[in-house]
Amino acid sequence: MKPIQTPHWAPAGTYPTEKGWVSSTGEVIKKQKFTAEQIAHWHGNDGLPRQTLHEAPVTETLIPEELDDFYYKEHDQDFYQE
Repeated sequence: MKPIQTPHWAPAGTYPTEKGWVSSTGEVIKKQKFTAEQIAHWHGNDGLPRQTLHEAPVTETLIPEELDDFYYKEHDQDFYQE
């Protein structure tokens, strides 16, 4: 089975159906016959198991109190005008 490809001139969001290529608004833009197997393969449902991606663990790092004071606490306006 040859994989189907979206026509190069088709707008973004175009997908295949049994009636042909359909735009994201639901309008058939090119009549063409596809089998259910071809459509499933195009959508990535080809029967192969998919890898599940998990979020990376979060690591908290404590910063020294001097840096915390400098960056996250309010300063006098005179400090910035020097």
